[in-house]
Amino acid sequence: MVRGNSLSEDLELLINNPQYSDLEIKCKGDVILYGNRAILAARSEIFDRMLFRRTEETFGKQVSFPKIQASVMKVILKYLYTGLMIEKDLTTDNVFETLQAADFFQLENLQDLISEYYKKLCEKKDDESKSPELLSEAVRLMSPLADNGVIRYLVDSVAKISLDSINFNRLSLQGLQCLLLRRDENKMFESSEYSVFRFAVLTAATKVSQEAFSALEKGLPPLNEVEGLLETINNNNLINGEISESIANTMNSFMEHIDLRRINAKIIAKIIEPLDIIPSNMILKLYRFHACTEKPLSAFYGANVKWDKNGCGPGLNISNDGYTVSVSQNTDSHVSVRTNYLMSKGTHEFHVLIEKSCSYAWVGVCDERLDLSTHAGLQQYGWVLGSGGCYRHNSKSSNQKIPNFTWDNVEIIVHLNMDNKTVAFSINGTKYPPNTSWTELPPNLYFVASLKYPGKFRILRYIRNL
Repeated sequence: MVRGNSLSEDLELLINNPQYSDLEIKCKGDVILYGNRAILAARSEIFDRMLFRRTEETFGKQVSFPKIQASVMKVILKYLYTGLMIEKDLTTDNVFETLQAADFFQLENLQDLISEYYKKLCEKKDDESKSPELLSEAVRLMSPLADNGVIRYLVDSVAKISLDSINFNRLSLQGLQCLLLRRDENKMFESSEYSVFRFAVLTAATKVSQEAFSALEKGLPPLNEVEGLLETINNNNLINGEISESIANTMNSFMEHIDLRRINAKIIAKIIEPLDIIPSNMILKLYRFHACTEKPLSAFYGANVKWDKNGCGPGLNISNDGYTVSVSQNTDSHVSVRTNYLMSKGTHEFHVLIEKSCSYAWVGVCDERLDLSTHAGLQQYGWVLGSGGCYRHNSKSSNQKIPNFTWDNVEIIVHLNMDNKTVAFSINGTKYPPNTSWTELPPNLYFVASLKYPGKFRILRYIRNL
């Protein structure tokens, strides 16, 4: 290699080279690497403080990092000398430790490089299915409070998996804590709040005893089994006070991140309260909430459905908060807008207020292939109900009709059941049967509206259940 042509290649010659070094770097297992004090101090605030601002270390020829593997330190040194990260130096086995080291040395750009590479590595190896284990390992080495691209990627991956389908040895309590800390209300979370509570309790029970776990597994059935058991289940005296107290203590760090208001009051009364895991004052607040609220919360966190600013046709104005859509100018044709979340399973209620009606206002569901520049009901990818009381799909009107709603301030609810592929509608609180002619709904759907001037629609709320 001819020197002088590439700065990064020339500096790479200095890495771990005793001939050009004036510093020994002792790593885990007493492995010695070599470095240049001036370069390391210039490139890292941590090295600068260690080498030139601490009297006891300033005159020494060695610094020690007993928790950092030599292979990890080599990645750090290569970046400090050359500004580069060589992907072949990273593997799924050392990536978390390297990320932790990059955080220790306050190398934000290196953390970003590692995070981007890790995402590619997971996508290539299809490791998303292993994300619970990977998140558990990441927070074990770093911290449930750690915040970097890898942690965020793993949290997003685990959020897409129902906790009811994850074995209790796959996601640690620290991993669950990290997951709950970073839940985003603007993103869908695949687990119901009851499932979050159940997973936390049963995982805590595994730390107590097999007896405690077996009893609680029976007393806390998965959400899809709860409804059929509510009349017969009896959790009184299911576990003794010592076990209840032990699990409650473990749950203390989680409770503020679990929104128990999203759990049905009957489930709280019949299943959760008898376990004596939740403080009585908190239980009382939950009963008061359910007694006073007219609009129950969705059973799922993150059910924050809005109009999609990237999923609307021309001439539509979407408010800053994402809940209101209106038409900017008088036009003769309808334009469509869809919501920001793609539904694939479970039951969904979409409540929308037609603040200003138009001729005609249309609400329903659509496939992602819908042409948003025109009327949803004229396309094979749209299934909508119009304010004239007519259902329309692929330019065809259904014989099944309901009363019209051509006035302002009408509340429409779209009831979508993705498990049996049915769509029904409510008008001002009156629910009508599902449309029987819509028999071939696709596996993934958005909520959609089609409107023209002076139409104005506002999303009131969205509720998702199993």
